[in-house]
Amino acid sequence: MRRDVIASISTPRGEGGIAIVRLSGQGALGVAKQVFRRSRQPFRVKPWRVYLGEVVDQAGEPLDECLFTYFRGPRSFTGEDVIELSIHGGSFVAGRVLEVLLAKGARMAGPGEFTQRAFLNGRLSLAQAEAVIDIIRAESDVGLKNAGRQLRGMLSDEIKDMRSHLLLVLARLEAQLDFPENDIPSVTREAVAGKLTQVGDMLRGLVATVHAGRVAREGLRVVLAGRPNVGKSSLLNSLAGQERAIVTAQPGTTRDTVEVMVNLNGVLVTLVDTAGLRESEDLVEKLGMERTLQALATADIVLVLLDSSEPLQEQDYELLDLTRERERIVLLTKADLDAEMHLPAGVERLLVSARTKRGLAELIRQIAEIASRAVGGEGSLLVTNLRHSRILIETQTLVIAALATVMAGWELELVATDVRLAYERLGEITGETVSLDVVDAIFAEFCIGK
Repeated sequence: MRRDVIASISTPRGEGGIAIVRLSGQGALGVAKQVFRRSRQPFRVKPWRVYLGEVVDQAGEPLDECLFTYFRGPRSFTGEDVIELSIHGGSFVAGRVLEVLLAKGARMAGPGEFTQRAFLNGRLSLAQAEAVIDIIRAESDVGLKNAGRQLRGMLSDEIKDMRSHLLLVLARLEAQLDFPENDIPSVTREAVAGKLTQVGDMLRGLVATVHAGRVAREGLRVVLAGRPNVGKSSLLNSLAGQERAIVTAQPGTTRDTVEVMVNLNGVLVTLVDTAGLRESEDLVEKLGMERTLQALATADIVLVLLDSSEPLQEQDYELLDLTRERERIVLLTKADLDAEMHLPAGVERLLVSARTKRGLAELIRQIAEIASRAVGGEGSLLVTNLRHSRILIETQTLVIAALATVMAGWELELVATDVRLAYERLGEITGETVSLDVVDAIFAEFCIGK
């Protein structure tokens, strides 16, 4: 437990209903009691209770009314004594309260230092601590729920389970290597192969969620593609609920990709408007179409827009062919004109109109359904953290190599080396074998006060 007391404003800057100034450390209670005063009775503080009083400055003059809450360690967020002072929400008054606390012996907390102390004091694994920032930054139901699962320890538990299997294998291998002459039960190839296969299957299951984790973290990339003037920009504006793309009757208005992030029924989506596909000698327009093709290559869903008021043209057929094997939704735009287009056999389509909003609810439902498939079923654990995914992939390679060595020739030293590295790499996710430099880099991404 740290002896120094840290303090910070834990609510966003600006005006609000309340502001919270937080302290943590072995002497936090003593520092906080110097600035808090109850007017009617002696202040005999008990943990996990809320007291009404006032916070005073260095001269004893009242600064504001205050609610004083004491969380006694180790049953607190950081594992240390934690005090929260709840005052009226204003940047100036919160700053003055913090200033007084610093004058009474606290020091300013660094970015993420409260959560870092929770990790260092064993209240959270490193993966759980990282889930805190995922919750703060979540922009969709999927991302929020997955971050909650990680904060509850679902990923940490799986990592610890795999490490326990690897540790058992490693202990038996090293005992065989270090004391071959002693009466130690010999480890069999089948037993080692069985454990490594079990760990390999668990790793494969987690690595398989990396793409879905990217979708949960960043959202789906939904690219709108079609000929000029088919209604791509109008549709994007309708889905976004605001005018983000220029809409005119002039074909070729969009010369570059336009991206806007929206939340559609709890699903985070990046809508990408693109330059229309057509023959053109205009250099800028041709560059825009090149970016359209690049956007299509990275799309999770392609919205293929076809103008229902006109016969299919060559570019329409080319786009339908280009996206035939992709996740796509074919949209017949300008449905308010009561036109009907004949599509190639087997191509399903949805009639939409940005002007009358026809078909938009169904389009959003279909996008949400695809997103649900992409991120797995309800309750599925996804690997959303890039650091975690890199470590899991590298660990999977080590376990595969160890298993191959077992099956090929049973070189104990080589197997033990790969198993030891895999064991240590997995510990970097939970924080059991991670360096302090990495820990500092992770918490440096947090906001001050968390």
